[in-house]
Amino acid sequence: MSSDYDYPDELDELTGRERRRAKRNWRRDDHAQRMAWLRNQRQAEPTSPAIIVGLVVVVAIVVLGLGGGLPRLFGGNSSDDGGPVSLLTPGRSVVLPTEPSDGGQPTSSATTTQVTPPPPQTQRPSGTSLAQANEIVSAWAKAFYTRDPGAETYAALVARCTKYMTPDVASSFSSAGDPTYDALKNDSGKSTVLAAPVTTPPPTADAPVDTPERITRFVKVTINLTGKRPQRFDVPLLVTVSSQDNQWLISDVSGGTGP
Repeated sequence: MSSDYDYPDELDELTGRERRRAKRNWRRDDHAQRMAWLRNQRQAEPTSPAIIVGLVVVVAIVVLGLGGGLPRLFGGNSSDDGGPVSLLTPGRSVVLPTEPSDGGQPTSSATTTQVTPPPPQTQRPSGTSLAQANEIVSAWAKAFYTRDPGAETYAALVARCTKYMTPDVASSFSSAGDPTYDALKNDSGKSTVLAAPVTTPPPTADAPVDTPERITRFVKVTINLTGKRPQRFDVPLLVTVSSQDNQWLISDVSGGTGP
């Protein structure tokens, strides 16, 4: 739009102040008329479908955000989305680094070097080791899910169960916390373990192969809950124990589903 204006000749007959005011009003009216003409022109032109789609995409990007909205917009799930924390489950799955799965092939950044896979693991844990692993997992599950928040803090609960866990696992439980512990306290409730049978992990669990130094067990903890909302439910867990300093300790815990 040009900023040069052709004022009416009659404005020259006014005094200086009146002429400036009249020119200002004339420019304002002229601008309004120009804008109205442009709006009419745009409304008269048909809108291209491609333009409409482009505007919708731009609005979606702005509203949802490039970081988290677009995956949901196109049907994907964010990798950091966690499920709801259920009652009497760990605050989050505790998955700590363990030794590589036997039979796995190490990766190499050199594309020209041929990597020879290690021989398959043929050694298996002894019957005594399996029995000890079962005993440790069952004892830990019964201790960890026997809770009385009115008499014991969550930190004290973790400390009471440290004899069954590696320092890294105990530290992870302490730092992660467990909001369901506070929920149980608010309900004036307690939890007791009715049963904690330990079995071989089901095929769908995708558990690592057992070795003489590492064993993975599946435990289904049956819990009885008292308080304002008494109930009974199962908590399935996949627990790995490792041999450290001539004793079996829990080195990995994952899973857990509450009511």
